[in-house]
Amino acid sequence: MGDDEAEYVTMCKAEPDRLPQDVITDKFREFVQGYGDKLEGSEKLMDEAVGEVWDMGDPIALSFAPDTKHTIEEVLGQKAKADQLFYKVMMATSSLVAEVGDLVDEAKTRLIPALTLFGEKPTEAEQEDGEVQLEFGRCLPVLLDTWTFCDRAYKVIENIIQQLASLYNDKNRKRTDRKGLAAYQYSHLTTVWMSIVDLMSILMGFDQIILQNASFHPALTVYKRMMKNARNQPEKFNVDAQQAKRVGFLLEKIETDLLDDQIFQRLLDERPFEDPEGMISVRDNLMFMTEFNFQMREIFTFIKRGHGTSNEVDRRGMYVGLCGLFKMYYQFYRDKIKNDDKKFFKSLFDVHKEVPVIHIAGNITFAPAEWLGRKLPELSNSVCRDPNREHLSACKALLKQIEEDFQATTNKQLRDVTMWACRFESKHMTSKTDDIIARKAFMIAKGVQLATDISTWVKTVFSLHVCLETPLTTKRVLMLAQSIELVKSIQLTFHRKSAEIGNLMSIMCEYISFTLQRVLTPFKRKLKENLTRLDETQVDQLSAIELMQRVLYGAPNRSSIVVLKVALHLVTSKTGGIARPEDFDAMRVYLRKLELVSTWQASLQEACDCSYLYWQRIIIPVYFKNVYNNPTKAGTFPFMFAALHDPCHVLLCAHHTKDKRELFNAYRKEVSAAFLEEIVQPLSREIETTLRLSTHSVVLEQGKHSLGDKPHKDFTHLLNAPTVRWFGTGYNIRDSVQDYLERQFYNLTALHPEDWKTYEEMRALAKERYAMTLNESYLPGQILDQGLDILEITRSIHHFVNRHVYNMNSQLFIEKTKVSESKHIHTVHIRHIVNSIRTHGTGMTNTTVNFVFRLLKKKFYTFSQFLFDELVKSRLLKDIKWFAENREANYNLYPMKRADKFVKEIRRLGVDQEDQSTLDHFRKLITEIGNGLAYVRMVRTGGMQAISGYINFVPNLDDIPCFESMLSDANFRANPEDSDEEVDGEIPETTHQAARNLDSIVKNQERKFGGSSEDSDYFKLLESVFKADLMSEQNKHLQLFHIIVPPLTVSYLEHMISMKDGLNKKGRDCCITDDGFALGVSFILKVLNLIPKFESLHWFQSVKTHYKEEKQKVEQMVATANATAKTKKERNIATGEQQGELSTLNLSSTRIAQRMAEFKLMEYAFSSAKVFFKDKKQVKEDDDEDEEDEEDEESLDEAPGAKALGY
Repeated sequence: MGDDEAEYVTMCKAEPDRLPQDVITDKFREFVQGYGDKLEGSEKLMDEAVGEVWDMGDPIALSFAPDTKHTIEEVLGQKAKADQLFYKVMMATSSLVAEVGDLVDEAKTRLIPALTLFGEKPTEAEQEDGEVQLEFGRCLPVLLDTWTFCDRAYKVIENIIQQLASLYNDKNRKRTDRKGLAAYQYSHLTTVWMSIVDLMSILMGFDQIILQNASFHPALTVYKRMMKNARNQPEKFNVDAQQAKRVGFLLEKIETDLLDDQIFQRLLDERPFEDPEGMISVRDNLMFMTEFNFQMREIFTFIKRGHGTSNEVDRRGMYVGLCGLFKMYYQFYRDKIKNDDKKFFKSLFDVHKEVPVIHIAGNITFAPAEWLGRKLPELSNSVCRDPNREHLSACKALLKQIEEDFQATTNKQLRDVTMWACRFESKHMTSKTDDIIARKAFMIAKGVQLATDISTWVKTVFSLHVCLETPLTTKRVLMLAQSIELVKSIQLTFHRKSAEIGNLMSIMCEYISFTLQRVLTPFKRKLKENLTRLDETQVDQLSAIELMQRVLYGAPNRSSIVVLKVALHLVTSKTGGIARPEDFDAMRVYLRKLELVSTWQASLQEACDCSYLYWQRIIIPVYFKNVYNNPTKAGTFPFMFAALHDPCHVLLCAHHTKDKRELFNAYRKEVSAAFLEEIVQPLSREIETTLRLSTHSVVLEQGKHSLGDKPHKDFTHLLNAPTVRWFGTGYNIRDSVQDYLERQFYNLTALHPEDWKTYEEMRALAKERYAMTLNESYLPGQILDQGLDILEITRSIHHFVNRHVYNMNSQLFIEKTKVSESKHIHTVHIRHIVNSIRTHGTGMTNTTVNFVFRLLKKKFYTFSQFLFDELVKSRLLKDIKWFAENREANYNLYPMKRADKFVKEIRRLGVDQEDQSTLDHFRKLITEIGNGLAYVRMVRTGGMQAISGYINFVPNLDDIPCFESMLSDANFRANPEDSDEEVDGEIPETTHQAARNLDSIVKNQERKFGGSSEDSDYFKLLESVFKADLMSEQNKHLQLFHIIVPPLTVSYLEHMISMKDGLNKKGRDCCITDDGFALGVSFILKVLNLIPKFESLHWFQSVKTHYKEEKQKVEQMVATANATAKTKKERNIATGEQQGELSTLNLSSTRIAQRMAEFKLMEYAFSSAKVFFKDKKQVKEDDDEDEEDEEDEESLDEAPGAKALGY
C-alpha cells in the first residue's frame, strides 16, 4: 500500500463520520487563518503598511530573481527528446554554458577577492617575525582552490572546443552516421563562444592579480625556506619528514602553475584538445578554423559597436577574454595565419588606444597592449616596436583627454541621472498597459546602463592614475566622489521603487515573453505549412521554435535564458529562408530585454559595486573635509556611506589574516574616525566657539564680537543631515554635536561653578540658533560648607575604605586616628554627600556604584585566595566535620572554645610587625568590603535627601497639576461654565513655554523621588552581579566561609576592645565603631547563600551561653572567696594573697561583662545589616510573623486566668 493510501486510511480511522476531503479542507482553512494572523501581527510590528515608495533605511528588500532552480535537462523537457540529435546538441552546449556561468560566479565571489586582498594589513605597524609565513599558510587553501578551479576550467574549455570541433567538421557531410550534424554547421553558436571568452577572462584575471600583487612571491620564498628547514630538521619542528617533503613539492607546483604568469598559458600548453580516438580534430579542421575566425570577428564587432555608447555594459571584460581567444587561435593555427588575421590582430591591438587599461578587481588592471606584446611578440612587433611604451602613451593620451573633459563629463552624468530619475519617479501619462510595461522595462534597462557607464568611467580614471602613478587633485577627487554618489543614487532609487517594480515584475517578464512568442509564431506557422518539404536545417529550426515557446511559458531563470539563447542561434540560421535578417534581430533584442529585466538586480549590483574604494580610501578624508567646508553637500552623505559599505563583502573574504573580520574591523574604524575627525569634531568645536564668542559679545556690549572677522557659517545643512547607518551604528551629526556641547558645559561648569550662568546662556543660544535642545547641567552655585567632595572620595575609594570606620546607625564615616595627617580627624556625613550631589548632579550615584563594583572585584579576588589556601581550607573542613559529628552533643551550638582555638592556631602561623595575624588581615578585608557597601548606601540616601529638598515645594505628589493646561481660556472667564464668554487678549507663547518648562521640571523631580525603589536598590544589583561568579563550580571553596565567621567575630571582638581601650591612652589607635565588618559579613553570606548554614551554628546563642556560664563561675568563685575572707577576718587571719585573688576575680567579671556588651553590639549590627539584603518575600513573612505574635499576646492578655498565671 502506498503512502497516499496509508494516509487516507489513517484519516478515515481518525474521524470515521467525516469525509477525508472535509478533514483536509478544515486543516487548510486553519492554516490559512493562522498564516493571516501572523501576517497581520507582522504588519502591526512594523507600525505601518508598506508604501509605494521605500526608504533606503528600510530593513527589508525584495529579490526579483526567479527562485526556480531547474537543471538544463528539466528545462528542455521530455518533448525535446523526440529529436535525439537536436536534444543532444542542446543538452551539451547549454550545459557547458551553464557550467561556465557557475564557474565565473564562484571566481568573482570567492577566489578573486581573496587573492586580491592577500598582503593587505589592518594597520601600518611592522609585522612580527613569522607573520608572513602564517599569512601565506592561511592563504594556501585559497591557492589550492584556485588550482583546482583552473584545472576544472581547463577541462570545461577543452570540452567546449571539442564539442564545437566535432560539430563544425567536414566529415559530418561525408559520413552517414554523422549526416544529421551537418545541418548545425550553418548555425553560429555565439553564446557558446562568449562563454569561452568569459571563462578565459577569469583565468587571465588570475594571472594579472597574482602578477601585480607584490606580496605573493616574497611570502612564498619565506614559506619555502621555512619548510626546507622543517624538512631538514623534522625533530626540531615536530613534523613528519615525508609530509614536509610532499608540502615542498606542492609549493613548487603552486609556484610553477599559479605564481609565474602561467595560469592562462597552461590551458594552451597542457591541454591536448585533440581526441584521435573520438576522431575529433581541432588544428587540422579547416571548417572549425573558419568558424573560430568568424566568431572572433563577430564578438569583436559586438564589442566595438557598444564601446563608448550606453550599451557597453560589460564589453570591456569581454575584450579581455577575446584577447585570450585570439591567443588560442594563434596557438592552434600559427602556420595558417593569413594577412586578414594580421589585420584583425591590428584592429584588436588598436583598441588599447581607446581602452588602455581595464579594471579587473581592487587595484588590479589589465593592459591590452602590454599583454598582447608579452603573449604574441611576433604579431605585436609588426604592429608597434615597443608595446609597453605604446601602452604608457595611450594611458597619458586618454588621461589628458579625460582631464580636459572632466567637468563636462561629470555635468553630463549628473544631467542624465537627474533626467532618468525624474522620468522613473514620474507617474505614467498613458492608460495603455502595454505602453506602461514597455516604458518601465526601458527605464530599468536605462538605469542599469547609466550605472555601468558611470562606474566604468570612475574605475578607468582611478586605474589610469595608478598605472601612471600620478596623484589626483582635490578638485578631481570631489568630482569622482560626485560620480560615485550618482551611481549609488541610481541603486537607491531602484530600492525606493521596489514595491512598484515588484508589482510589475512578473507582468513585464510575461509581456516580453508574449511578444517574443508572437514574433516566433509566424515562423512556426510557415514551417508547419511546408512540413513535408522541410530540410534538416528547417526541421531543427522548427524544433528550436517549439522549444523556445515551451520555455517562454515558464519563469525566466538562468537555465531558461541559456536554453533560449542557444535555441535562438538555431532558429536564426541564415540558410533556413523563413524570415528576413531584421526579424531575427528583433528576436535577439526581445531576448536581450527578457534577460536584462529578469536579472536586472544582479546586473545593477555589479554595476553599482564600489568595492574598489577600499584601495582608494585615501580620498575618504578629502571628501569629508570638503563636505564640512561646503555644508550644502551634506545631503549626499547616505550615498557616499552606501558606497563605502560595498568593500565589506570583499573584506570578509580575506583568508590571510588571523581573523577574517580583521580587515573589515580596521576599515570600519578608519572610515568612522575620518567622519568624526573631519566633520563632527571640527563642527562641534566651531559651534562651541561661535556660541562662546556670541555670548561674550553680549556681555561686553558689542554688536559683533571682535575676536574674529570671519563670516558666520550656516551649519543648518550639516546639522539637518539625515542619519547614516554604518554597520549597526547610526551617525547623526546633530546628536553628536549636542552630546559634545552637553559634556563640555557640564565639565566646565564643574570646574568653575561661578560660570554656570554663562553656559546656561550658551545653551539657550544653541536652542535659538541651531534648534538644539541641550540637557541642563543641574549644577547650583558654589557653597562654602561643603566638606569632602564625593568625586575625590570616589576616585580614591580603595584608600577611603581602608582609612575610615563606619557607623551604621548614624550613617557616618570617621577617619582612623592612626592614618590622619592633621590634628583633627575627618568625618563624612550624609550632608556632605548631599552638597556634592547638588554640585555634580544625581548622575554621580551611578558613577559611585561603578567604582565600588571595581573595588569589590579586587577584594573578592583576595578573599578567594585566602579561603583557597590549603592551611585555611583544611582547618575549615576539619571544623565542619567536627561540628557535624558533635552537633547533638553541643545542643546545635558551635562552641566558643572551638573558635578561640582556631584563632590561636592561625596566630601560630606567624604575625606581622603590628602583631596582626592573617586572620586579622582577612577581617580587615571583609571590613573594607562592608565599608564600600556602606558608602553606596550613604550616596543613595544623600541623593534621596537632595531631591527631597526640591520636591518639598510640591504640595501633593499624587496629584500634580498640569500648569500648561491651566492657561486655557476657561480659567480666565468671569463665569467658567459659560463657554460663549469671550476673553480679551491672548496669552503670550513665552508664558506657555514657561508653563511647559515648569511641568517638565516638576515631572522630572517627581520621577526621581517617587520612582520605584527597585531602580536604585544597588545592594540587590551588586548581589546579583557577584552571585553569578562566586557561586560557580570553580569557586566551590567559598562555601566554607560560614564556618570561619565565628573566629572572625572573635578577632573583631579583640580588635574593638583594643580600639576602645586606646581612647584613654595618648598616641594609640582608637575608635568607637566599625560596623563595616557586620555589613561585609552579611553581604558575603547573602551572596554565597550561606545564611541558613551560618544560622544553623547558632553562634550568638552559643556566645551568650558561654559567657553566661563564665560569669556564673566567676560569681560563684567571688562568693566563695568573699565568704572565706569574711570568716578569716572574723578570726583576724586575712592575708594579702586573699585580697589579690578577690581583685583578680572582680577584673575577670568586668572583662566578661565588657565582652558580653561588645558581642551584643555586634549582634545588633548583624541583625541590622541582614535587613539590607532580605528579599521582599522574606520581609513580608517576617512582618506577618510579628503581627501574629502581637495577636497572640493580645489574646493571651484577654484570656481568663492570664493574670493568675503571671502574664
